[in-house]
Amino acid sequence: MPRMRKDGLAAQLENLVSEHPDFETRHEPTLNSYCFRCVPNSLVESKEEPEVQALLDILNEEIVKAVRHNGFTQVVTIRVQQRSAIQVFFSCKNLVEEVDATFEAIARWGRQLNKKLTAGNETTTSDMEAKLCSNGSFSSPTEVSAT
Repeated sequence: MPRMRKDGLAAQLENLVSEHPDFETRHEPTLNSYCFRCVPNSLVESKEEPEVQALLDILNEEIVKAVRHNGFTQVVTIRVQQRSAIQVFFSCKNLVEEVDATFEAIARWGRQLNKKLTAGNETTTSDMEAKLCSNGSFSSPTEVSAT
């Protein structure tokens, strides 16, 4: 399996993020990490509204909890410009395939959790937060593969 330099891994993840309609970059990649945010395409036009910003914070925090729960420990939540975002760390031991698998897990959980948030067209952030957090929304790895 090919190993890449750390900056090559960050560039790989940056390409995956920039090509996906539900994600946006939060800052330029560094040698050992990359930061981005899940912003589902359906929310892009309203992403500056305070209620949607709060929803996106919850979504990104829950994505990180879910992927960490499923073994992707190099993924953490970070605050960038007072908003929650996803940060992935790299080491010289990482493989390109690991970066791809990490992003795939993040994207799957993003879709799954976004569906939970938007089901029933809830209109308040507290309703959306309660829906996400109820019944351990990220507890089953089979949920990821079902999407």
